[in-house]
Amino acid sequence: MVTGRRSGHFRPVSVVLGPLWPVPPRLGGSSAAMAALAALGAPPVPEIFATMEEGPVPGEINAGEAWLQSHGRSLGHFVAGSWLKPPGRVSLTCPESSTGRPLAAVPAGDRSDVAVAVAAAAAAAEAWAGLGGPQRGQRLTRLAAALAGERRGAVGALLALAGGRPLCRTLGADLDVALRLLRAPAAAAELGPPGLEGWSPLGVVAVVLGGPCSLLALLWKLGPLLAMGNTAVVLCPAAAAPPLLLLAELSGEGAALPPGVLNVLVGPPELRPALRAHPEIASVTFLGLPQEELPALVWGSPCRGPRLGGPRGGRVVVVVLDSADLDSAAAALAASAAAPPALFPVGGCVVLAQDAVAAALERRLRARLGGLRLGDPTDPTTEVGPLPPGTCLPEEVVQEALQEGAQVFQVPLPPERGHRFYPPTLISGVAPTSRCLRDPTPGPLLVLLSMRSPTEAVAVASALPHTAAAAVWAQDITVALDTVDRLPQGLVWLNALDLLDPSGGCAGGAVDTDLDEALREFGCPPWEQPPKVDELLSPLVTVDDPGDPELAHAVAAARGAAPG
Repeated sequence: MVTGRRSGHFRPVSVVLGPLWPVPPRLGGSSAAMAALAALGAPPVPEIFATMEEGPVPGEINAGEAWLQSHGRSLGHFVAGSWLKPPGRVSLTCPESSTGRPLAAVPAGDRSDVAVAVAAAAAAAEAWAGLGGPQRGQRLTRLAAALAGERRGAVGALLALAGGRPLCRTLGADLDVALRLLRAPAAAAELGPPGLEGWSPLGVVAVVLGGPCSLLALLWKLGPLLAMGNTAVVLCPAAAAPPLLLLAELSGEGAALPPGVLNVLVGPPELRPALRAHPEIASVTFLGLPQEELPALVWGSPCRGPRLGGPRGGRVVVVVLDSADLDSAAAALAASAAAPPALFPVGGCVVLAQDAVAAALERRLRARLGGLRLGDPTDPTTEVGPLPPGTCLPEEVVQEALQEGAQVFQVPLPPERGHRFYPPTLISGVAPTSRCLRDPTPGPLLVLLSMRSPTEAVAVASALPHTAAAAVWAQDITVALDTVDRLPQGLVWLNALDLLDPSGGCAGGAVDTDLDEALREFGCPPWEQPPKVDELLSPLVTVDDPGDPELAHAVAAARGAAPG
């Protein structure tokens, strides 16, 4: 599998040759060995393969519930390395994604909490920037180690409880990607990325979560932000608070980050203007809302206030050519519909298939979607969980596609599931102007559109709005690489989905965004830094009593000849 960027060259990221399992040695007396296993109480190997029961998951879900219980299910804001729980505040409820039951309560933040958090971040900014790149990289590596340590199970469990992602993903691939998103900028800070000599940190950066957002999407911003020497104030809604607050708590364990470097506030959207009004905020970056919506909510005018950070995230467009392995493509697409790529959790997936394989691919997708297991995200066997809190069901978009003449395939939804679940859905035969192609659609939903040629597929993929990544499925490597090179998305997969190389390509739009660009987003170049007016451009050199007699005579002569 190869990932490429639009810059015209491709970097090998991962080559999978298939599982090369060691061949077990032949044991003599197999019946005796089976009898010994049965005597020990272990199930025989044929029974294991016949039942294929799930084994125990490390940490299980009890780790997340235990962490919440250790705080009495009463959380707070995490500011300056400690919990901030102002008395007499209205409590916000952190709901469970599948049932809506209260997981914990947190006091609603107000302008005074914003002032305290920004003051703590400003107080820590100078010392954090003064540590230098190598020491900041070591601190970020410690944070990654804390995330991968004993609390790994708690982080994965809270992501399943609060975010609705299946536990099999949050305890596995999602956390592995999270560690890479921290370690890549940490290594860049230690080595010093080329081209960033003389760049200085911005200062205090506010990260606003305006809607559903995964922990990985936050780390995608937070890693480069901290590596450049900035301090962060994260404003998040109550529904996304538990895993983010645990991350903030982990940042203070093991001397990972100094107090005040990472601060997390929980509050309503009305706090966003307070961030703009605070003079210590140097930049505001956002996640979870389209770029055209959030500036109007926060600033009122894009020409005033702190510097805006670019958005990241969107939906994925997949191009399936006529030489593709349809079985592998259908399997990857169904898995992506069940649990979207962790960096793009909301937005859906658009599939552009050539006419020669569109019908066969649709049959395979229907079979794959029909076999997905939908249920409680804390169950290790679940493949499709509920929608993240704060997202709307895509029923209106699906009904509009039906009225336009599209074919809709939906897996029957079990009656015991609540309103937060949505059945896996495949929409085919849509018009190019359909709403399901124009707007990102959350939920386990695939939109299939047939194309006549790779050129037409590239044209449609280029015109689709809100696309953050793309994938191409083909066995003809020449045509595949040519198609990849013409796609405008910054992150493109070849015969794969949801791979990530943080140092090689992370896209948020039609412009390439590698790690260096992500670091530049949170840095100030030398030509933008204000001049130091307190220092003279050419410091005065005084020689009162030179040791050299000839030099002393020359100095005396020059002073005598000088006027006045």
